[in-house]
Amino acid sequence: MHGLIQPNAASPLLPPTIKALGWTSFLTDLSSEAIYPLLPTFLLRELGGSTLFIGLIDGLATALAAVVRLPAGALSDRFGRRRFVLFGYGLSAVIRPLMGLVATPFEALLVRASDRIGKGIRGAPRDALVTDLVQPAIRGRAFGHIRALDHAGAALGPVVAMLFLFFFPGEERRLFLLTILPGFLTLAVLYRLVHDPAPRLPPPARVSVPVRLCRQQSLLLWSVGIWALGASSEQFLLLRVADLGVPLVLIPLVWLGMSLAKSGAALAAGRLADHWHPRRALATGWLVFAAAYGGLAVCTETMTAVAMVMLVGVAYGMIEPAERSLVALLSPAGHHGGAFGWYTLVQGLLALPAGLLTGWLWQQGPHGVTWALAITAVLSTVACLSLTRPLVATGERSGSDQVAIRERNPAHEPPV
Repeated sequence: MHGLIQPNAASPLLPPTIKALGWTSFLTDLSSEAIYPLLPTFLLRELGGSTLFIGLIDGLATALAAVVRLPAGALSDRFGRRRFVLFGYGLSAVIRPLMGLVATPFEALLVRASDRIGKGIRGAPRDALVTDLVQPAIRGRAFGHIRALDHAGAALGPVVAMLFLFFFPGEERRLFLLTILPGFLTLAVLYRLVHDPAPRLPPPARVSVPVRLCRQQSLLLWSVGIWALGASSEQFLLLRVADLGVPLVLIPLVWLGMSLAKSGAALAAGRLADHWHPRRALATGWLVFAAAYGGLAVCTETMTAVAMVMLVGVAYGMIEPAERSLVALLSPAGHHGGAFGWYTLVQGLLALPAGLLTGWLWQQGPHGVTWALAITAVLSTVACLSLTRPLVATGERSGSDQVAIRERNPAHEPPV
């Protein structure tokens, strides 16, 4: 079939380290999402903060995390992945529960920013470690496995918080402090089960952040940047369904459904990225994302809006494994950390302008919401065209693409 990569034999099993990384993601997101949905109300009622400060906390935390991603990834190319993964998860595990002790909005900002810095430190080295550990033929499945457990933890976290507060109403601080328990369990799993593989290549002679990227890497980052500019906070999705009639008490169920949709789609889409070129899998995910946001822009029925939000979750599940597989495919051996650093840096830095753009459009009169959602659909479509059109027009394939396909199936003739 045109565009498909057919493996010669059954796909190998995922290494134990990949499964362990999946469970660390599950536990980390469980503890994080037990706090995050409660944070705005906690800041306003308990600490006397403002809505502006809520926006500042998320924007600044995301920006700080983005800044550390690139050097952390590049350093992991030289000194190994495990120490950065362990330190990043450890920093978040220790810092996050301190939200239960803060007394001022500024202290909450410090805790949230430190938590996100930990995420920034571990992100690129972890994805590079996955690339090091698995064969190219199952990269998508490996990334899909980790993302699926990540989203499963994100789905369970709010449920745990809701049940805890049902039995212990008003005890948010105690809940925040108790998130140290899954944090310590995360560290135990990492320490016992996650290790760097034996090096196949000598490390770079010196630590350096790659400044010049190949054409295909630059094209990918450009396309990811276009898409990220439209992929603003998912809180806007919840606001949309609330405006169309979903009762406030049921909003957490919408969040839960979207997280489960992400998790299930990531499992399936990871395999798709392995059997179908990750570039095409990513482009397909972006088109589904555009369709979902386009539907949200024009729909007026409550159930239709909820269905479109679920479709956004499916799109995220399709996009994340394909993006990471493509970054790994296009990056040179021994420099995967730096490549993932660039990828996560671009996404992180554009999170703030994406939120500001959507928020500003949202307030522009009776049609502002429609325009905000429609712009996201347009940007996602443009990103898809940016990623795929040069290849369709010229019929060229990068050398990295050819190498990756030969690794997957030496006898396969790569399609144009």
